[in-house]
Amino acid sequence: MVRPGLKAPFCPSRGTGFDSEEEEGSRQAPKKEPCNTPKRSLSSLTPFDSGSSIKWPKMELPNPYKGDSRGRKATQWLDRMLLWVALHQDQFNEEEQMVVWILYHMTDKAADWALPIIGTIIKGKGNPPTTILALMAKFKEAFANTDAKQAVARKIAAFTQTTTTSEYVTKFCNLMAELDWNTEAYIAQFMHSLHWKVKELLSTKDNIPDNDLEAIFAASIKIDNTCWENKENQPKKMPAKSLVTATTSTSTTTQQVCLSEDPNYVTPEERDCRRTSGLCVKCGQKGHGIKQCPNGWKATIKEVAKVAEEEGSGKD
Repeated sequence: MVRPGLKAPFCPSRGTGFDSEEEEGSRQAPKKEPCNTPKRSLSSLTPFDSGSSIKWPKMELPNPYKGDSRGRKATQWLDRMLLWVALHQDQFNEEEQMVVWILYHMTDKAADWALPIIGTIIKGKGNPPTTILALMAKFKEAFANTDAKQAVARKIAAFTQTTTTSEYVTKFCNLMAELDWNTEAYIAQFMHSLHWKVKELLSTKDNIPDNDLEAIFAASIKIDNTCWENKENQPKKMPAKSLVTATTSTSTTTQQVCLSEDPNYVTPEERDCRRTSGLCVKCGQKGHGIKQCPNGWKATIKEVAKVAEEEGSGKD
């Protein structure tokens, strides 16, 4: 494979990043450059030295990017290319060579975007990306799915801790992987969604740096784990004994007689009526329930008369 404008064939060994001695011996003679070659040719950007005997780490060169997949898959391809370049950085004389090599490794739709940039780099005109950071920004602008990023941003903004802090951190980091916020923004969002109790205890730790996200993660998990351990080690309270309801007709009758002698005795019918009307079952007033009743059992005048009538008929 010969790249236009190169003084020598460009034949990196796929998967190793260097050429074997056999391959070097079988190379063809260098082709002459055409007379109308621009002043700044790609020969100055060739990253491989044909005379180099250095053996580089083995890593398979990623397949060319076609531009069909966008969003996360596109950025993953770029990350793999950057890793490949990092492992073979000694074969590049300058960072600009790395940029050209990555751009040259694009085909189809992606090549339609990359080749004009290579042309501007060759001519030295305009403001093309000549650093890795500039290329990353340009690439993400063209191939990253901004709609997907906005969806993830909305998701992380609405995300709150509902389980353990360890699980919360894991899910938070998964969302972080799809965003490119700065550390301050991540910390602010993490603290905003953190459980209030963990957040309160974390604020008492003076040894945790405010700008160290990993340290905040670790401290939050430790605090939450300690809280769970303390909760499990607490003695369990015995359930309150429920009152035994009499089942025999004799005991029920006796209880009914004893209660009916109380002028404030409320019959079961009246209790059901109060409950249906949304009144306090004890006193029959609005605004509170039976557990918060400050008045105690209070029978209405009508109810007292009814109980007295029932008692009188029972004696007859």
